Amino acid sequence: MAATIVGHRTRRDRLRAVDAADLRRLVSSYPRLPERARSEIVAAIDRETASEAGWTFVMLSPSQNRVVVSWLHRHSSRPHKAAELWALLFEHLRRDTGEIMLTREEMAAEIGATADHVSEIMAELEGIGAIARRREKVPGVRGRGRVVYFMNPRVGTHLAGAARDRAQAEASPLRLVESEPAER
Repeated sequence: MAATIVGHRTRRDRLRAVDAADLRRLVSSYPRLPERARSEIVAAIDRETASEAGWTFVMLSPSQNRVVVSWLHRHSSRPHKAAELWALLFEHLRRDTGEIMLTREEMAAEIGATADHVSEIMAELEGIGAIARRREKVPGVRGRGRVVYFMNPRVGTHLAGAARDRAQAEASPLRLVESEPAER
């Protein structure tokens, strides 16, 4: 007879998980909270609950991911840093929106590159449709606003079921054009 190993969750652990879910729901529905603050709080809650479980799941299209990685290796101005950055992005997806919850500076520090190099790589990823970029106005600050990045849900997402189907139907397909390899 084979034995089954079952993880034990204490009452305290179960209550923390319920509290985290309640807090996430409250933050998500609070009407006057600025969107950036909401995103950061929800991402912090997600990171905390994920760390309790040990790891999170991202639904990833293996074929789409392979195409992006291959494109980066052949065409990116910095193929090794681009592949490292691409892998990093999946660790920092907001569960309900696919927003990449890192600033350009945080990405640069994580992969040992400059912020300008990260911008170049992110522009390459945006150019092929692997990510989307939006500008978000910052209250009280003049200018175009800060850049917010989102993963293409056709490549990777935390969403499940009908929400995933909707997001993927609305997302652009990857736009890969074979061209001469970039000079290295």
